[in-house]
Amino acid sequence: MLRCSGLPFLPGNTFQDIGRRKFHKSHHFDQRNHVCILVDAKRPGIGGKPLLETDTPDYELPSLYPPRYAPSRPSWLEYDRQVLCFHGYFQEEHQVRKVRILYYLEDETMQISEPRTLNSGIPQGCLVTRQRIPRPPPYDGEFTSLLDLNINHTVQLFDRVYTVTGCDEFTRRFLNRLGVSVPGPVEQPTDPATELRKQQDSAKLAKLPAYKIDTLGKFLQYDRKVLRFKGLWDDRASVFGDVHELEVLYHLSDETIEIKEKLPVNSGRDSNGMFLRRGRLPRTFDRLPTMGANIPVTVLNVIGGGLRGGRYLTDCVGIGKTEGDYYRDADLRIGARINVYGRTVLLTGCDQFTESYYREVYGLEDFTPLYGYSASREQFVSSRRADRELPPFNGWGTHEDSEGNCLTLEPKPPKIDFRKFVAYDRCSLRFGAQMVSNVRENNDRFFVISYHLSDDTISVYEIPIRNSGFRGGEFIKRRKLALPSQEQYSAERPACYRPEHFYLGATVRLQDHQFRVTNADIYALHFMEQHCEEFPLSNVGKIVQKLRDALQPHYKQYIARHMGKVVQTKIDGRPVSTVTYESLRDMLLELLQDGIVEQEIVTLCRLFSAESVEPARCDRELVRSAVHAQLTRALWSDLERTKEHIYHLEPINPDWVTPQRLCTIIKACKLPLDNALIDKMLQILNKNDAGLISVEDFLTMLDPLSVPSKPIQPLNIKHDVCFFTPYRVSGKLVNWDQLLAHIDLERTLTNQTT
Repeated sequence: MLRCSGLPFLPGNTFQDIGRRKFHKSHHFDQRNHVCILVDAKRPGIGGKPLLETDTPDYELPSLYPPRYAPSRPSWLEYDRQVLCFHGYFQEEHQVRKVRILYYLEDETMQISEPRTLNSGIPQGCLVTRQRIPRPPPYDGEFTSLLDLNINHTVQLFDRVYTVTGCDEFTRRFLNRLGVSVPGPVEQPTDPATELRKQQDSAKLAKLPAYKIDTLGKFLQYDRKVLRFKGLWDDRASVFGDVHELEVLYHLSDETIEIKEKLPVNSGRDSNGMFLRRGRLPRTFDRLPTMGANIPVTVLNVIGGGLRGGRYLTDCVGIGKTEGDYYRDADLRIGARINVYGRTVLLTGCDQFTESYYREVYGLEDFTPLYGYSASREQFVSSRRADRELPPFNGWGTHEDSEGNCLTLEPKPPKIDFRKFVAYDRCSLRFGAQMVSNVRENNDRFFVISYHLSDDTISVYEIPIRNSGFRGGEFIKRRKLALPSQEQYSAERPACYRPEHFYLGATVRLQDHQFRVTNADIYALHFMEQHCEEFPLSNVGKIVQKLRDALQPHYKQYIARHMGKVVQTKIDGRPVSTVTYESLRDMLLELLQDGIVEQEIVTLCRLFSAESVEPARCDRELVRSAVHAQLTRALWSDLERTKEHIYHLEPINPDWVTPQRLCTIIKACKLPLDNALIDKMLQILNKNDAGLISVEDFLTMLDPLSVPSKPIQPLNIKHDVCFFTPYRVSGKLVNWDQLLAHIDLERTLTNQTT
C-alpha cells in the first residue's frame, strides 16, 4: 500500500502497489503428532514481504504510567470529559498562525483549531477535526500520543509542523503527576500581517482630543427660555404672493432660531405651519457649506502612508476653526429685518418675557410694536427674477434629482426619452476590456463593458479567472458615468459617456479605473456599421477615403512592395487573392501609423472578408426548453390573447407571417423572452419558400402544456443557448482584389496619366 505524504491518512488517500504480483500469506501453523500448533519462528508478511518492527506481536507502545500504576478503570470512564489544552503556532509563508491543540484523554484523539481574527482574509476556525492523528513516516503505523506534546517541542501533524509554546494549568498538573517535566511557557513570535492591521486601525483614531466647546453651563442656565417675536414676510413680489404673519422663536440655550407661520382660517394654504426648522441662522447665505465644513474635528495633516496606514493630526486647540456669522440675541429687536435664506422678515413685536430679558441684559426700554404695515404690490413687480439660478451640486444623488428638488416643491422623477426607450429596449453594446493599472496583477484582469442604448447607462462585469485572487462578477453597477476631468460640484450637468466613446483600441476611465477596449461582440460591430453616421470609425467610406489620400502619392511602389504577402486561395471553387488580417494590419500601420485605430482595421476586415460566415444554428429542443423555462419562471399564461392578437393583425392569412411582423407581435404581447433567445427562436421556426414563418409552429413553441419539453438546468441564455462570442479577427482572410477595387486608385491614376 502506497500513500502520498501530502495527504492525510484517510480512506481514499491510499493506493495499492500496482507492481506487486504475490499476495499469499505466510505459513504460521503446523501439525505435529496430529496436534495443531503455532510456529515460533518469525515469518514474513503477505507476499513474502518482511514485517516492520512495529508490526510484530512483541512490539508494544510506550506507556504513560510506571509499572503497576496504570488506572484500574478503562480510559473512557477514568478520563471522561477531561481534555488537555496546548497553545502553539505554525508558520505559513510570511504569516504566523496561532492555534490551540486539544488532546482528549478518554480516546486519545486530537483537535486543532485557530482563533478567528477579524478581517484576517484567511479561513479560520477548526483546522483538524477530532480524530487520532498518525505519526509521520516511517512511523505512520502509530498515532500521535501525549508523550509527543510538550512545551518548546515541535510536532508534525498532517504535513504541518506545530511548535507548542504553552498549556493551561490543568494540563501542567496532569503531566507533572505522570512524571513529565513541563518547562515554562515560550513567547510566540508576532505575526507581521496582524501587526500591520493593528497599525492601520490605530491610525484611524485621533491621537489628541478634539477641540470642543463646553455648552453645558449655558444649557443649564437658559434651558426652556425662549425669546418670542412677531414678524412679517412680504412675498408679494412673486406671482401669487401675499403678506405672511410669522412667529420668530430664539432659543437661548443653544442660540438657534425657529420660525412658524400663523395661517388664518380658510386661507387656502396647505402647510403645517413650520416656516424654518430650528437651527442656527446665518446672516448671509450664498452657497451650501462644503462637505466636512461643519464637523467638530478638523484634520490638519496626514503623516505616514497616506489615508491607509497613516497617522492623523487633528486641530486640538481650534486654530483653524471659524465661528461663522450667525444671528444672535443682540441682533433681534422690534423693527429689525433679518435675512432668512433670501427672505426678508420684519420683526413687529415681542412678548413680556422677551421685554424683561432685553430690559435686564441690554437696558432697552422702547418695545412699541409696529401696527398697520402695508406696501403696494407694484414696487415688487420689477424685482422678480426672470431665470432661476440653480445651486451647485452637493454630491448626493444625481444631477437630475438635485434639479428636480430645486425647481419644484414636489419633485418628480426625471423624464426619459420614451421614443429612444422603445426603439432600443434591451439593446446593449458589449465590449471586452482589459484594466490598465500600475499594479501588475490588475493588468491581467478582463472585463465586459455593456453600454445600454435605451438610457445611456453603463455596467461593467469582471470575468472570473481561477487562482487569480479576484472574485469576478459585477464590478460597476448599471448607471450613467461622467467623462473624466470635469467639475463634479457644478450646477450644470456633466457630460456622460456616449456610444461613440467605445471602440476597439479606445482607452476609457470609468470611476477612477482605466480600461483599454480590446474586443467587441458581433452585434456591437454590426450596429456601429449600420449607424456609421454616429460612429465615424465604422464608416467604410471615410476609412477608404483616408487610405486613398495616403496611397495616392506612392500607390504603385507601395503595392509592389507588399505583393509578397498576397496569397492565391481557392474559396468556394474560385481563386481569390487574399491577405491575412495580421499582414493587412501591419501594412496599414506602416502607411498611416497613428492615423488609424484598431476599430477601422476590423471594419475593413469585416467588409472585405473573403470568408463566408454562416450563423450557427441552435439545437431546437434546447431552444424550446429555454423558452418554456423563461415562460414558466415569469408565470406567463396569455396564449389565447396572443392568438387573438395574431388574428387581429393578419385576418386574411393568419397562418404565415414575416419575421419582422412576428417580432412586433412578441413585443406587443410582452412575452418575457430575452432578445437573443427571440432571434434564435426565429431561426429554428418552420419557414416556407417565401421566408414566412409558420404561426402554428410559433404557437406550439409557446405552449408547454400541449407539447412539453425536456426540463433543463438553469443556464445563461447568451452563452449556453445563443452563442454570443466576441468577434475574432486573428487568422481571417481579406479579399485583396476587392479592397483595391474599392479604393479605386488604379483607374484614377491611369486617367490622370492619359
